[in-house]
Amino acid sequence: MISTLKIRCQNILIVSLCFMFLSGYSSVIGQSSWYQKTAFCDGEWLMYKVKWGFIRLGTIEVFQQKTKANGQVTFKVKMCARSANLPFINVFFVNEGYLNPWKPTLQQFTLTSGKEATNITTYVYNPDSELIEMKTIDDGQVVRCDSLRYNDTIYDALGIFMSMRCLSRSGFNITFNNIVEFKIAQTHFNFSGQQAQLKIAAFREKKCAVKFSGKADWVGNSWAGVTGPFYGWISNDSCAVPLKVKVKIFLGYITLELADFKREMQSHN
Repeated sequence: MISTLKIRCQNILIVSLCFMFLSGYSSVIGQSSWYQKTAFCDGEWLMYKVKWGFIRLGTIEVFQQKTKANGQVTFKVKMCARSANLPFINVFFVNEGYLNPWKPTLQQFTLTSGKEATNITTYVYNPDSELIEMKTIDDGQVVRCDSLRYNDTIYDALGIFMSMRCLSRSGFNITFNNIVEFKIAQTHFNFSGQQAQLKIAAFREKKCAVKFSGKADWVGNSWAGVTGPFYGWISNDSCAVPLKVKVKIFLGYITLELADFKREMQSHN
């Protein structure tokens, strides 16, 4: 009887270990499906028209370039925004950063603002010292210099933009810690997985998309006062290209819509 009981216990233990192994294996396979590293693409160019109602406010362009840093594959991502010649809004900025496609957290990020591009803010994260070095130069003079110790995951604006794409089909609710205006703030996302067919300026036919929504607990003064709730749609494919986004600025809600691009768009999968 005791011998039979031992054998049964051993069998239960073996089955349990096999189940744990298979569960772990499934989670790894699942991870590759909900995190789409394929959002990173060498040579990608996206161009968005920015509108407030029927008024064209300006243009935003996003570029990607594959490079190497410390022997690792890295992507240089650049976002350029310029307003149209309007009397009530004057926005010019360039975001530039380096990102690891598997973990697009802060490495080195530069924000250049102003029509003359004289105001330059840099954030550099040192993982060894866990320090974020922050500096603003205006018209060639250092006007602000500070550092912040941070031992948790931290993102810059471009890291959040690319993470949003990589996680668009995850179904998760996620809060990102991000650096903005020399402070740590939070940006919340809900990747609902809700699908829709959208007519977008960049395409003749409707595109299948997944919806996301969120809230920025910060004010981006250099970005026309971006703050508060936002929502949008991302292509439901491995490219995970943002198709249309609505964000709140000091004027109210504005719409970013993909108008042109350079990238081989994949079909729904």
